[in-house]
Amino acid sequence: MFNLPFLFIALILFFIWALLFFFGKNTRREQIIMSLAGLVLTPAVLMVASNDYRVTGTLSYGLIGVEDLIFAFSFTGVAAVVYEILIGRRLVPARHKHLWGKHPINWFASLVIILGSWALVSMAALWLFPVNSVYALMVGGLLVLTYIITDRHDLIFDALFSGLFMAILVFGLEQLFFVQLFPTEAAAIWQVDRLSGFLPGGVPVEEIIWVLIVGMAIGPVYEFVRHYRVK
Repeated sequence: MFNLPFLFIALILFFIWALLFFFGKNTRREQIIMSLAGLVLTPAVLMVASNDYRVTGTLSYGLIGVEDLIFAFSFTGVAAVVYEILIGRRLVPARHKHLWGKHPINWFASLVIILGSWALVSMAALWLFPVNSVYALMVGGLLVLTYIITDRHDLIFDALFSGLFMAILVFGLEQLFFVQLFPTEAAAIWQVDRLSGFLPGGVPVEEIIWVLIVGMAIGPVYEFVRHYRVK
């Protein structure tokens, strides 16, 4: 059973992913790798979020909907390369030792480890403290982001641009499809009674902040792992 408005959002996001892939000839490898990493982590993230924040696709039946996979694949790929493509930057080797090695399997595994730690920290926060799942996910994302930026100050603009772009993009799409076109379906997706109740533009503020943090963390993580700098 599809969630129609969320499927529309996922497909539009995939269309944007395809445009960036077409025009970003130098970032295609990064885009695909980050998108695949997003797919790998999707089950863990959705299981955390479904606790008390959001139900999408067929998750309520114990399954993950195809719209969830499309969204995760597209979101991580767009967030990873949007700064380089829209600002007109390119990646060059940084003067750092390759801790993860140069083989693709090595640094793809490191991506999964770093991003996977996000989900583990979030689950640990849920078990240890009486917090909402979305706040636990925010904490995990902020820890990943802080770790990256502390070591690589040169990636801060990449993180800020990626986060703001994704927050504005997703807010606009959810405002159109959830709030304006399919308000009933939107009510079934967000468990608003378990959130703060602050709904700017009809979208929970937690949704906007969550997307902002995810975008900021995803944006520079590839450069961090591969020891590239944006020039």
